[in-house]
Amino acid sequence: MFKDINNILIMNNDPLSYEEQQLQIILMNEYKKQLLQEERQLKELQDIEYQESLINDTEQQQKISPTIMIDEISIEEMRQIRLQRFS
Repeated sequence: MFKDINNILIMNNDPLSYEEQQLQIILMNEYKKQLLQEERQLKELQDIEYQESLINDTEQQQKISPTIMIDEISIEEMRQIRLQRFS
């Protein structure tokens, strides 16, 4: 019987607190979604900027010497270069 009274008292005091907690959870979730969306937009912009710069650099290199193309080296080649450099 005592537990039931405590539950009733807690329930009478809790609705506002519970609603506030739920509201905070909703707000935090929305904030996280917004941050994630902003990060994605930033990454997309950075990718676009990188591609434009790569195209621009390639065009500039072709103007200087049209027969030489800039090729990205493989991961294994980069690893070998770093090993030689820092060993």
